[in-house]
Amino acid sequence: MTNGKAWGPYLLTVVGAAFGLGAIAMGLPAWAGSLIVACSVLAGAVLRLIVPGEGDNLLAVRSRRTDAVISGVLGVALGVVAVSVAVQWIMGRQ
Repeated sequence: MTNGKAWGPYLLTVVGAAFGLGAIAMGLPAWAGSLIVACSVLAGAVLRLIVPGEGDNLLAVRSRRTDAVISGVLGVALGVVAVSVAVQWIMGRQ
């Protein structure tokens, strides 16, 4: 059986993505929802490195470090896109 802690980073990422998409659906600007998703992916990457996963190697196809690096790069890329869209949105409103 797998340890419950091993699912924590993935659940955080999924809940954060759902919250970000829900915020966009509720009327927040797209850059704000994207920033929420980016922060949740980055937090999931950090948790993936920090939380020990004794049972997470049963079906592992990549290492924990590789998983965290890929998630971190994705989170940073999403954050950069969200901030660049936010800057354009703010500059367009003036």
